[in-house]
Order: sequence, then C-alpha cells, then structure tokens
Amino acid sequence: MKVVLVPQPEIPTKLATAIAGGEPPDAVRLGGPSVNSLFIDKGHAAPLDDWDPKIGTYDWVPAVQRAVTRQGKMYAMPVNSGCYAFLYNKDLYEASGLDPEKPPTTLDQLLEYARKIAKPSEQIWGHYVLTAPDADTGGEIFEAMLWAFGAKLVSEDGKKVIANSPEGVAALQWYHDLVQKHKAMPVKQVTEAIMLNDFLTGKVGSIFTTPALLARVAKARFLAGAARLPAGPKGQTAPIGFGTIMVFAKGKNKEAGWEFAKFIGLDPENAAFWNISFGQLPARYSYRDTSNWQEYQKKEPLVLAYLEGQKDAALSYFGPGAAEISTQFGRAIEAVVFGQKTPQRALDEAAGVCQSILDRELKRAAE
Repeated sequence: MKVVLVPQPEIPTKLATAIAGGEPPDAVRLGGPSVNSLFIDKGHAAPLDDWDPKIGTYDWVPAVQRAVTRQGKMYAMPVNSGCYAFLYNKDLYEASGLDPEKPPTTLDQLLEYARKIAKPSEQIWGHYVLTAPDADTGGEIFEAMLWAFGAKLVSEDGKKVIANSPEGVAALQWYHDLVQKHKAMPVKQVTEAIMLNDFLTGKVGSIFTTPALLARVAKARFLAGAARLPAGPKGQTAPIGFGTIMVFAKGKNKEAGWEFAKFIGLDPENAAFWNISFGQLPARYSYRDTSNWQEYQKKEPLVLAYLEGQKDAALSYFGPGAAEISTQFGRAIEAVVFGQKTPQRALDEAAGVCQSILDRELKRAAE
C-alpha cells in the first residue's frame, strides 16, 4: 500500500487534479458531507453496494448514511463520526457555588451559570463560543443554536436563506447576551484553538466542542465534566460530522480500494481502534459493543455524552456555497458580540449576501 498524506484543506484540489490527469487514487479518506458530496455528485465515487449488496442495511448512524447515499446506494464507507457536546470545568462550578454534577440543561440556564462563574477582573469567564469571522464560527454550532431556537439556515427546498427569521434573531441574541449583557465571555475573536487553549487554563467555565479534544481535556489540571448540548426553546439537536473512505470509480485498482475500505469500515474491532486513535465515534451503533471501544469508554467517560448526542444528531447545511455562507454568518456573529450591530441587522445583512452566494451556486449547478 502506498499512502499519500495531504492536508485536509488541500484534498479537494489535489483530488481534482489527480482525476483530471487520469490518476485518481484507489481509495481516499474524506472528511465531512460537503467534500464527500462534491465527489459523489460528480460521479467519481464507486457504489459500495457493487461489492456488498447489504451494506445499506447495516446499523449506520442515520444522518451519516443519508449523506453518502444516492438513489438507494452508498458511495462512501463511513469510518468515523462525531458530534458536539458540552464540556465544563467542575472545579469552577464548585468554586462558584454550582453543583458540579448538575450541568445546565437549557441555554437559559447556561447563561445563568456563566454569569455566576464569570469574574472579568480576574480573567475568569463563564462560557466561550466561537466569534472569529470565519466558517467555523458561522458553521455547525451556530446552526445548532438556530435549531435550538426553531430556526433554519436555508429553506427545505434549498433555495432561500432564512436564518434572519425571528427565531434566528433570538439565537443570535443569545450570543449577544452572553458577551455584552452578562459579561460572561471576553469581547475578542475566538477560534477553536483559542477556545481550547483558554479552557485548558482552567479559567473558562464551559465550551461546546467535539470528541477529538477529549484527550487533551482529560489531561487538564482541573476535573472536567461532559453533557449533551443544553436545550433551547425548540430543540436540543447536535450537529454531526463524519469521515469516510471513498473508492474511486476510475481507480486503477478498485478492488484493493474496496478491501481497504472494508478492512476499516466493516471490521468492528478495526473500526473501533480507528475511532479511538482519532478521538472520534464509531459510525455504526453496534461497534460500541466491541471490546476495544468498551475499554476506551471506561478510560474516557466524558465520551458518553457524545454518544448520547449522536443518537439524534443532524447534518448542518452542506449544500451549494456552504463554506462561503458559513463565513458570512461568522462575520455576523463577530459584529454582534463586538457590539457593532444588532442581531437583526447583522442577520439581515448576512442573509442578503448569502442569498446572492446561494443563487450564484445554484445557477452554476444548473448549467
């Protein structure tokens, strides 16, 4: 086996070049629904049902299976999954007079707890959200907040950006209140790296994050707890992510590509080991019963909250223009938490720009 390592952001371009040159790999590991859909919808992925006619009947996490299925056939092997959950600092909770064994169950309660924990003069903060003006900030967690308040990013038919509904404004108002009203988070640009680093200092009460960070959190100098994302007025759905191994339709040795995909994705112990190594969750429910995974759960009990959230997790928007649209909403979030715009104005302006992006991409797809 010849393995070629490519940084995740470069994979689409590298693969497109290889395909254009008639040299696609036999198999490739792809992350997320957008990248998988890019190659599935352009006809580059081989249907795995050709090798295993029963593959669509296995106990895959439903949202993940739907993302790689077209006309009843699966075009990529899900090999890992993940979703967001709530991580919190039990030591800070106890020091603030909160029960460290009872994390907040609602977003309103989270604001209350964050306000109690925060001591701005001592640089102690109640809760962090992403605020940098990029696609991460306006992506999965923001969409989860929209769902929690009963809003959606894009209409059901995929043609209209609707995040600036009253419910969407209420979701962004929550961000505003966390930072501007309750002073429970500093006014600054927060990326995923900054969020994790600040949390690990022991001076941040809680964060929303993925299971990939649990290994670092488990080594922190404070005791951490985990729970499902707190519920909003209309829901508690966590956004889900996943990775696959895709076999290319024009690969020179598709059989070898399938054998590799099967070795990782259809062998329970191998699949469990793969996920433990990457800090992810199995993409099939039955793989949680393997000896490898059961042992891991005992050593890393924080992962249980993620498994619970995974049961009804959903895919965030991954349609045309997804990255650009997420970036625009990231900028809207930044403007609100910095006190530069009201939630209504920020969302109205972002929705207008995003509608132009969506219209452009839909037109391209139709040509």
